[in-house]
Amino acid sequence: MKTHSTNSARADLKIIGDNSASGGLYRNAKIIGDSIINGNLDCINFKSIGNSRIEGNLRSKHVRIVGSVSITGSLETEEVRIDGNVETNGDVNAGDLVLRGGVDIKGGVKSDDLRMTGYATIRKNCEAETFRSEGPLTIGGLLSADDIDIRIHSRCKVAEIGGERVSIRRGHHSKLANMLKSLFMPPDFFKGKLIADSIEGDELQLEDTKAKIVRGKNVMIGDGCEIDLLEYEDACRINGRSTVKEKKRIRS
Repeated sequence: MKTHSTNSARADLKIIGDNSASGGLYRNAKIIGDSIINGNLDCINFKSIGNSRIEGNLRSKHVRIVGSVSITGSLETEEVRIDGNVETNGDVNAGDLVLRGGVDIKGGVKSDDLRMTGYATIRKNCEAETFRSEGPLTIGGLLSADDIDIRIHSRCKVAEIGGERVSIRRGHHSKLANMLKSLFMPPDFFKGKLIADSIEGDELQLEDTKAKIVRGKNVMIGDGCEIDLLEYEDACRINGRSTVKEKKRIRS
């Protein structure tokens, strides 16, 4: 997309009701109702309340979404807050990403601080400095972050996980669980584990996790884990009711 120009060179875009507009360079883009943006949209501030579709890429410093937004391209922003649902066919590059709702990202994600409460499907890799997730989670590639904290409320699947500190624990069935139950989920939906091919990190704390390989410096295994191979450097504790088929200490 085109680079940001000065604010003085941009007009505001405002859509109310069922309407459409052309993409382009704008200062503030505000959408209330159902709308379609035809082409790439480059703005300073983007706010959508209702249902929107962007036929192209969305690039904005600040993004606020209440409702549903579908993006046929990619999303690039310094910060985004989503209270609703977002679908992108491309990648998401966001400095600060806060989600309360659901996302289906057919590309990958890069973020500094990523916090998600709700549904999240990322088809490719997810890279962040800090990663917080509470709710159903699916990542088709590598989840890589310095600090990873995943609270399991239901079935989760991540191909590979790597980080300095990785914590995977059973979440408390509070407001999120009540919200998901209201969507008529199957009765066994909240009994799932996090399933991964491999989990690697310096400090690992795992519950309700099924993995082929777990490798770390200091590893603590709690309840509900099924691990084929566990490799550790310094310390390993298995405190809960879990199954570890093979455990061995490795030297760095």
